Amino acid sequence: MLFHLGGTAIYFLLFGRYMQEVAILPRAPIGSRLQWQLFEAWNCANFFIAIGLLWAQRWARWGYIIGGLLGFSLIFFMYQQTQKILFVELLFSVPCFVVFVYLLYRKDAHLYFSSPTTLQRPRTPLRRRLGACLYVLTTIFAFWSLNAIVLGITEIYPQTLYRDKLAFLALPMIAIAEWIGKTPGVVSRVSNLAIAFSVYLMQIFLYKYASPYTAQIGPSLWQLRNWAIGVSSVSIVLLYLQFRRYRQQLSTKS
Repeated sequence: MLFHLGGTAIYFLLFGRYMQEVAILPRAPIGSRLQWQLFEAWNCANFFIAIGLLWAQRWARWGYIIGGLLGFSLIFFMYQQTQKILFVELLFSVPCFVVFVYLLYRKDAHLYFSSPTTLQRPRTPLRRRLGACLYVLTTIFAFWSLNAIVLGITEIYPQTLYRDKLAFLALPMIAIAEWIGKTPGVVSRVSNLAIAFSVYLMQIFLYKYASPYTAQIGPSLWQLRNWAIGVSSVSIVLLYLQFRRYRQQLSTKS
């Protein structure tokens, strides 16, 4: 959610004064200005929901579900005259929504959301806090490096076409963050980061590739495809390593 919000914010910074002149959904039953106002309100609500999920607030789960259902209801209302776009939107939105709701209500998620009120967390050592901060900065840097091809602005600003290569610098930054933090569970942590990027990149690539209404064309689309496949492959390898470690721990206990 934060990745999508970051991309939207960058898009508004680049094209904000021109965007309200063009409707998000042509031929929709409401005007372009109202469409953008609803879109902005939805993004503001998603920001607070995302922060609530990070801080393990129970209301954030309900906020995510309610926001998703309201979004789908709005899609049905606005797309009643454009059935083709409706199919493409739902093809990518509904499965992701169902999977994320399932993940939010798994047993381990219940423990996560109950911990702020039932457990007293010990004070985090300074090294771990510094390592966590560096992880956040690494994520922001990698996101910034990839956003040119993700948002499709490389055709407008050709000098940004190869900025995605800077994302490789995130690897030594992660290694430094791990060395500073010295926190157990490095594979799980890097796996979470890789999965977040792979879901984000693959979802955007598939939508842009399948939808006839997206504006991105040219080499940046295939760069996006390569990154989506590459990061997804890394995620699969890391998940396999986690699974092997879990099996080894089970065999050791038995």
